[in-house]
Amino acid sequence: GTKGKTTSAYFLKGMLDQLNGGRTALLSSVDNILGPAPEDTFKSSLTTPESLDLFRDMRRAVDNGMTHMVMEVSSQAYKKNRVFGLTYDLGFFLNISPDHIGVNEHPNFEDYLHCKLQLLVNSRKCIINAETDRFADVYAAATTTTNPDSIYLFARDGF
Repeated sequence: GTKGKTTSAYFLKGMLDQLNGGRTALLSSVDNILGPAPEDTFKSSLTTPESLDLFRDMRRAVDNGMTHMVMEVSSQAYKKNRVFGLTYDLGFFLNISPDHIGVNEHPNFEDYLHCKLQLLVNSRKCIINAETDRFADVYAAATTTTNPDSIYLFARDGF
């Protein structure tokens, strides 16, 4: 989502690190962490790296003994084919709002929504904010490739 990707990525990295002894790589809009050595942590220049950089970073993380990777995937990553061919074990959809519409990003809201929904289409399991705008569209996109038993919903006040 537009608000919460970085926070969610760091929370998930922290949880996975507790389970796997600190072997979770991270690609975020703030830092990239590809291993335990200081030189394996560096500031990122994009929320989701360009495809060649992304695949190089994934290889480096594996070579450094990382067993899991958490990454922020922007709508631009789908628009620009940075993540083409990737399938995620788990995709989170937090929210959608019209703040990435313009000449340098998405020409209209429908294009923006379509690009964001590709994360769910390319995820084996999905976690969706049930209070997001356009929830019916978001849920429908998830069900195109994911069994409803593997789609989990959350909301502030429950259901």
